[in-house]
Amino acid sequence: MPFAAFWMRAHFIAMSPEISEAARIDGATTWKLFWKDPSRRTMAGALGAFQGHYATNVPLLCAGTVLVLVPTLLIFVLFQRQIIAALLQGAVKG
Repeated sequence: MPFAAFWMRAHFIAMSPEISEAARIDGATTWKLFWKDPSRRTMAGALGAFQGHYATNVPLLCAGTVLVLVPTLLIFVLFQRQIIAALLQGAVKG
């Protein structure tokens, strides 16, 4: 969960303010700003769009899935003690 929040924060910080302001003037809500920005999608959103274009090309979809999973899995392996400790910290009464 913390990694997802970090990833989403990086996405919103990288988004140019001019795009957000123009969308707000056009009447877009916060959710629509997040959903309708194809050039700045998160990895999971990009994989969903990729699946829509290449649904019949299974090897290409598998390659895209691996590209999305490897960085996340690598970060988990490197920081697994801290991640598990953070998850258990809120679950265990002390």
